[in-house]
Amino acid sequence: MTIYVFMLIWVIIFGILANVTSKTVCVDSENMVYEQRVNLFFALMTFSVIIFFASLRSSVADTGAYISMFKSYPSDLSQIDGLLNGVAKRYPGFLVLTVLLKKFTSDYNIWFTIIAVISGICVMIPLYKYSSNFGVSAFLFMASCQFSWMFNGMRQFLVASIIFACTGLVLRKKFIPYAIIVCLLSTIHTSALILIPMYFIVTGEPWNKRTMLFVGAIILAILFTSKFTGVLEDVVENTDYATSMEEFKETDDGTSIIRIAVESVPIIIAFVYRNRIKDKLTPIIKLSINMSLVASGLYVISKIARSGIMLGRLPIYFSMYNLILLPWLIKNIFNKEEKRLVYYLMFVLYISYFYYQIFIAWDDFDYISKILNIK
Repeated sequence: MTIYVFMLIWVIIFGILANVTSKTVCVDSENMVYEQRVNLFFALMTFSVIIFFASLRSSVADTGAYISMFKSYPSDLSQIDGLLNGVAKRYPGFLVLTVLLKKFTSDYNIWFTIIAVISGICVMIPLYKYSSNFGVSAFLFMASCQFSWMFNGMRQFLVASIIFACTGLVLRKKFIPYAIIVCLLSTIHTSALILIPMYFIVTGEPWNKRTMLFVGAIILAILFTSKFTGVLEDVVENTDYATSMEEFKETDDGTSIIRIAVESVPIIIAFVYRNRIKDKLTPIIKLSINMSLVASGLYVISKIARSGIMLGRLPIYFSMYNLILLPWLIKNIFNKEEKRLVYYLMFVLYISYFYYQIFIAWDDFDYISKILNIK
């Protein structure tokens, strides 16, 4: 339990130091928009604690399954034919990368370290480049429990974080290289393919026809829940989620209402104050609003389709943009006195959610590390 509290305190302290030492830079020369950008050293230090504990874990959530997977894999590519005809055929890229690493080491913590470093740095980079308040963004990453993906579901999060780091390609409308990267990453987790059609929804002005069509699709899914769920089962039959969906069919009640409420806060604020911010929008914020809308929509669909195991995991490709969006909204919507109150409420509510999620919903999210002698 104290591990996660320590991580949260570390992120808060170094997030504050990052903000204190930040510099004002021009982020939009055409409209003369200036924002604070932090020092790279403090950005790295802020995320280092998450990377450290994710690297050295021995057991938490699905860690045991990954360790067993790693140990069962051969250390020679010539021996993977049988695996490619089995379950691993859904993630050949992940299999090949793991086998290549096993040629040099049989230590699973080194494997975890490489994945944690890639994932952590790939989350940090867009926040370092685009967030108007890096400290708040890092705090939200911890307090909203998105950090937990680095401890549970690391294969999908590896893909999601790399895609997040490719935000610049989306902003510059470089669809071909973006699609190539997505296709390559789909060999690690097939769910990444959703990003190709979604690209055409999120690259445009907020609240445009394409995003409204997406909202309409959500409403239809709500109205025709049973038919939608049947179609969903057919779609995922040959994907990474097929086994999980069948295994948890009777117990999966979809994403929790509390989770949906927390992740929907930024898009609700953006919609309510849309007229106040419409002349201040920068390309990254336009993208973040659309991404946030898609994330919230997928969470709602996962609830009505009772599919938290499958659809409830898809929003991670989009919800990380809330880390950029919420600090910007607070900075650009409220006056000085209102900001103080909003920041206070944000801190209290997200800390409360952190406590609820870790210590109640996840029953302490027990962390074990043999190297650190933590049980």
